[in-house]
Amino acid sequence: MQKAFPEELADLSSDLVKIVFSSNIYSLYGKLKDDDGFLDVVEVIKEQHKEDKELQDLDRESVSQVFLFFDLDIHGLAQSIEQSCEQLCELVKFFNNETENGKLFLSYPMVEVVNICDQSNGLLPEDRKLFKICDCEEDGFKHFVNDLNRDSKTICRANCRENWLIISKANYEKAKWLMKLPTGTLSLEQMQQPTILQHQQVLIKNEGVVATLSAFPFFLLEYLGAGKMQNLLL
Repeated sequence: MQKAFPEELADLSSDLVKIVFSSNIYSLYGKLKDDDGFLDVVEVIKEQHKEDKELQDLDRESVSQVFLFFDLDIHGLAQSIEQSCEQLCELVKFFNNETENGKLFLSYPMVEVVNICDQSNGLLPEDRKLFKICDCEEDGFKHFVNDLNRDSKTICRANCRENWLIISKANYEKAKWLMKLPTGTLSLEQMQQPTILQHQQVLIKNEGVVATLSAFPFFLLEYLGAGKMQNLLL
């Protein structure tokens, strides 16, 4: 994504520090949550990665923006789906500003979803709009994506600017479909993570499915703004 948008993401790329949390978002919730609310995410991650010298040398005051990218990963947990959804709601409401607590972006059901955009029409075909939570067990979603990736004629790979724009437009249209919004103009206010999660929860709890959405197009929308993103998609 940085290579696809070198000018647009230049400020972000120049001083970027990337850290892999190495666990799911519910584990992060457990480490962050205390009796008074949530701890500082940067300090928590620094405590977990004491062997990372670059991270340990990082002064929290020098960090101007924090972006968190996690999978939904709601399958195969010891806790109930209802409890998991409750934790997710707390997290997306708390991590709602990159210059304060941090900004959280979720992939539904997981990061590989970025690869299932259809190249011929952008919008995802009917058989890829929803995915059963139970089918995510035993890497089921990863196998599904790998099977699709074998057909290079239809899959839009996230490997160049043109494809990233196709993928982004498809995800915005999918989000509008999920939230029953009219197609057309992009609205940053309508595509906030808590709102998307609210609609996803209805599907998760009532039907055991999730609408396939990638976190990264919504990061681009947030970072670049609706007007600039709309112009790029023209």
